[in-house]
Amino acid sequence: MTMLGSALVFGLTTVFFLVGLTCLISALLVPADAGPEKRFEKRLEYSIFAVGGLVGFTVLTIFG
Repeated sequence: MTMLGSALVFGLTTVFFLVGLTCLISALLVPADAGPEKRFEKRLEYSIFAVGGLVGFTVLTIFG
């Protein structure tokens, strides 16, 4: 049972890290053909997801 918990924590940590990294890269590479307001919305959305993913990664790394 301990092994299952450890595998679950490892899996969640990996998913949080990949989500944070992917959203961070997506926030930097928003297409320029959209209007300024649309680009701002996309960057804000991706940044929020990136921060959430990296905070989740940090919490699981420290307490997991």
